[in-house]
Amino acid sequence: MHLPTRTSFVCLLLSCLALVAVGNEGFAREGYDWTTDHMQVGVRWQPFGLKGCDEYDANRPLMAEHSSYAQFWVSWNAAEPTEKHTDYQKNMSGYLKAIDHAVNLCAERGVKVELVTWHCPAWASESGKAGAWRPKVGKYAEFATRLAKHFKGRVGAYQLYHEVNLQGLINGADIDFVMAEIFLRGGQAIRAVYDAKPKKQVIVSTSGTSPCEPCPALKGLKGRGAVAVDDYYNHLIANKPLMAVVDALNMNVSDHFNGYGMMDGRLIPNVWSQFDLARGKLDAANYRSKKILSSESWIVWDGSSNNHDVNADGKRDERDAFDKTVTIFGKMLERGLNTINMPWCDNSSSWSMGLVKRVDYNGRVKKLKPEWVVPSNDGGPGIVTRKLSLRGGSDTTFQPVEVGKGGHRFTEKNYLNPGDPNHLHYYVWRWYSQIAGGSDEVIRHAVAGERGNGVTAFGNGVSGSEQYKMSSYNRTKKSFTVLLYLSGGAGTGYVDVSIPSTIQDGKYYNNEFSKTDFRGEGFKDGSKYQVRVVTKDINRVTGADEKVSVQGSKESVVANGKLTFRIGAARKFTTIEFLPLD
Repeated sequence: MHLPTRTSFVCLLLSCLALVAVGNEGFAREGYDWTTDHMQVGVRWQPFGLKGCDEYDANRPLMAEHSSYAQFWVSWNAAEPTEKHTDYQKNMSGYLKAIDHAVNLCAERGVKVELVTWHCPAWASESGKAGAWRPKVGKYAEFATRLAKHFKGRVGAYQLYHEVNLQGLINGADIDFVMAEIFLRGGQAIRAVYDAKPKKQVIVSTSGTSPCEPCPALKGLKGRGAVAVDDYYNHLIANKPLMAVVDALNMNVSDHFNGYGMMDGRLIPNVWSQFDLARGKLDAANYRSKKILSSESWIVWDGSSNNHDVNADGKRDERDAFDKTVTIFGKMLERGLNTINMPWCDNSSSWSMGLVKRVDYNGRVKKLKPEWVVPSNDGGPGIVTRKLSLRGGSDTTFQPVEVGKGGHRFTEKNYLNPGDPNHLHYYVWRWYSQIAGGSDEVIRHAVAGERGNGVTAFGNGVSGSEQYKMSSYNRTKKSFTVLLYLSGGAGTGYVDVSIPSTIQDGKYYNNEFSKTDFRGEGFKDGSKYQVRVVTKDINRVTGADEKVSVQGSKESVVANGKLTFRIGAARKFTTIEFLPLD
């Protein structure tokens, strides 16, 4: 997404973070080293700077229970607006203090953190202008070093810049500059910090790619749009020093243009074809060790032209977001994408993308604008029903200000269920988030269609035009999880599900290239296990579970290296857990 409003991409009443003292305060749970074999489903959280709000937000189920990671965008321009702000101990900017505190909140809850950098301050820019301008040689690597030193031990992944396939995101630069200064030197700087004692694991990846087809491409790339994205991947993969530094390439995951991420309709007709495009190029260059990660991700839910009537009911609303989330998450996670996130909540952007709604966490919005707040169904803080910006610097003084008429305003009439603090597609996201296990350590397991390492599902209950299956291994609980989506699941048929009982030597995951060797973990032949299954539908207005069937086995024994279970009366959304008894 390429919008000027994103420089203030803030969740004004949900993602507000206190301007607190600098440092690494807070209790951090003892965690694990995040590698590209781990699965992460989470949120993109943009802190704003209000103390009461951040603690409320961090304890909402979205973050505290269901997210395994949070992605923060770090605008270099806002983090270091002047050179004095490069001294984080003495002069940390208020913007970076907010992110610093948010990172601590994540660490306290066992939520992994990824930072995405973008833009450039005037003092570091060759043009002398702040924003999307080419930095002076060496300055970005210095910034990356400062960030890495400050966040080492709390941040496990870094994306180097944002949407640099577009000229408008780094004016004055070309592809050679981006590869040399941003990706290579920036990546080397971060690795040097994390390799220093005490050594810490870190994931370094390249910039994501904007899906904007008509936008001017970065100088040095062929054509524009999908053709330029194709050439962008070619440049990166041909650069051996760069590929030696990064762990992964990045891509945007979105509903852009046609509801499913289309660019030109030929090279990239949808977002999962872009994944296939990049994966194919990596394979052709013998980079099986390199992965593809999700950078910016979004799905629009409102009635504006940014949404798409994918279900052909004549409306653009939250039901379309529901359907798009089912498809996009299913297609991407099943293929092998191991990280995916959605915007935390609604914000002042003209693109309405939040998983959850703003809530009146301290009652101030209702006090000032009572007509903008409706009661919450769960008895919690009231639901804010306007697209707002926030003016002011504290919980007790801020002024809620509705966006202008050109900002795609909405009201409670645009909500399918006004009193629900969550949007409808949140419930699909929450179901998929089970594959990553929240704060537990979870790695990719079997991949659908991979010979000898697949997820199989057979039976007369396997029906519908959309079918997705994926599996993970929870190293914290020593259990396996399988998610099975069947668009035709109507509770009238059975499904036999089978996965390998141990972590196999995979094509892309859990192999000789892995930072940690997980192969062989799981259930050995002869060991005992039980199965717990929940198969259900999700109401397309309220998000409530319905037609729920809970099934399971008391005791089974592993045989022939397989874990198996027959699901009776399978519905659309099925979760299968294989739990150890030994």
